[in-house]
Amino acid sequence: MAGGFTEKERVEIRQRLLDSGYELSAEIGIKKMTIATIAKNSEVAVGTFYNFFASKEEYVVAMIRDVEVKYEKEMASHFSKEGTIALKKFLEVFRENFKPENNFLLRIKLDDWVWLKSHISDSAYLNTANDLKKYEFMFAKIRGIRKDAEPGVVVNFIKAIYALYQNRDTFTLFEKSLQTNVDLIFDALYRYLKEGR
Repeated sequence: MAGGFTEKERVEIRQRLLDSGYELSAEIGIKKMTIATIAKNSEVAVGTFYNFFASKEEYVVAMIRDVEVKYEKEMASHFSKEGTIALKKFLEVFRENFKPENNFLLRIKLDDWVWLKSHISDSAYLNTANDLKKYEFMFAKIRGIRKDAEPGVVVNFIKAIYALYQNRDTFTLFEKSLQTNVDLIFDALYRYLKEGR
C-alpha cells in the first residue's frame, strides 16, 4: 500500500489528480501546469502526487491514456459477438471522442501541443508509427470498410481535427462553427472509408 492509502483511496486520489489535470489544462494549459498546482487543485500534498506519477510527463501520458481507455470501453460496448462493429456505428461512437467536453486535448492551445510534442513524443502517443498501428488494428474490426483504405489518410483526418482546435486562436477561427467543421470531417471520413463507394 504505497503512500499509506487503501486501494479505494488510491483509485479516488488518482482520479482526482487526473480530473484536476483536465480542468487545469483548459484553464492555464499543460505547459503552465506545475506539479504543485496540480497537487493544490487536487487537494493533496506534492509528495502524494509522486506516489502516483514520477513526473509531469508521466502524468500527462496518464491523462491521455485515461481518455483513451474511456473511449475504448465505450467502443467495445458496441462490438458484436464476433468482435466487430459497423463502420457507421464506429464513426458515431468515435465522433463522441472529438467533442471538447469528452477530450481535453481539444481544449488545449498550440503552445501546449508544442510542449507535448517535445516532452512525450517518445511515448506511445504523438508518434506516427503508433498512430498507424492503432488504426490498422481498428480497421480489422470494422465491417463495411473499403479494402484499399489507407490508415494514413484516416490518421490525417483525425490530426486535422486536432489542428483545427489547437490553432483556433492563431487563425481566429469561429469557435461556434468548429463542431460543424468536425462533423463535416467525419462525413468526409465516412465517404472515404465506405465500402463500394
